Amino acid sequence: MYTPVYIGMIMQKPKKKLKTITRKDIARAAGVSETVVSYVTNGNRYVKAEKRQRVLQAIEELNYRPNTMARALKGKNSHHILFIADDITGEYFGKLISEIDQLLYPQDYFISLCADRADEDFVNRIYSHFFDGIIIGSATFPISSIQRLIDAKVPVVLLEIRDYSAIQGVHALVNTGLYAGAQTAVSTLYERGRRKLLLVDRYNPDGNFSGDDDWRLKGFLAACAEKGIVGTTLSGCAHEDELIDQLVCLLAEKGEVDGIVGRTDQVALLALEAAKRAGRTVPTDLSVIGFDNSRLARFSTPKLSSIAVSQEITASAIVKLLMQLIEAKTSLPARIEQYLDMELIMRESV
Repeated sequence: MYTPVYIGMIMQKPKKKLKTITRKDIARAAGVSETVVSYVTNGNRYVKAEKRQRVLQAIEELNYRPNTMARALKGKNSHHILFIADDITGEYFGKLISEIDQLLYPQDYFISLCADRADEDFVNRIYSHFFDGIIIGSATFPISSIQRLIDAKVPVVLLEIRDYSAIQGVHALVNTGLYAGAQTAVSTLYERGRRKLLLVDRYNPDGNFSGDDDWRLKGFLAACAEKGIVGTTLSGCAHEDELIDQLVCLLAEKGEVDGIVGRTDQVALLALEAAKRAGRTVPTDLSVIGFDNSRLARFSTPKLSSIAVSQEITASAIVKLLMQLIEAKTSLPARIEQYLDMELIMRESV
């Protein structure tokens, strides 16, 4: 339970009524009006960056919590969890949410799924609402936004899609083995004699793509370097037709690519379509491996090999760490972690 910080406490007179930090105190410290403080904490109006920074600094220095979180300060819960994902239409997160819901609902919790956004107002809106905890599964949600939520003492569980070593403070991390999974994919293709490999990133109309800190990318490039083979990437496509067209151009050159690792099964299936259009035969002269082991992988032609991680096991790890944060976050010294394993499900595409 969080204990409010009081100013002017006199230990000799414990019965004296003490004043809590208010918006007026924050406004005075930041040199702005109380209305501006309200705009910043509620995230419902535009505030110039310089003023916003002064308000946020005063909030941190005085350890202020907005009224929207008053129930949390009194030890009450909303029993509402927010899941922020970079792909709310795909099968993987849909199945994962379902598994998490099955574990949380008996404990009287609801969970909501929301697409990530990079703008500051998105974080303001999250901050102005009252969630018992937040789960983040995104390769593009800004590190600064994650840090802000953690600094605000919100229980946060991160799915380690990318390198989060720079994140500070008490939070939880679930590593599902993407780095090792990418290395397994490369090793498998190498064993099949493939020497010119391509990692295909997702397509995104908003321009959000995998960065250098992405664990799939890091594992892929590290494994290619270790094997002494060519490893390139295809990224930056806005939609699936553009991605297929780019792949067709690459695959039309017979000696350019002989092995593909798709960031997801959906992308890998697009690679199968592109190979067909380019006149390449899978798996005779081209091998393809995806990620997530989706249902469609079993019904493609040829059937798609895929790196799999159990959503049931992942959901169990997330809920376990989330409950630890909610119940004992003030006593936890630092980040808590759990590491999971992936496996390659071999089918016809390799």
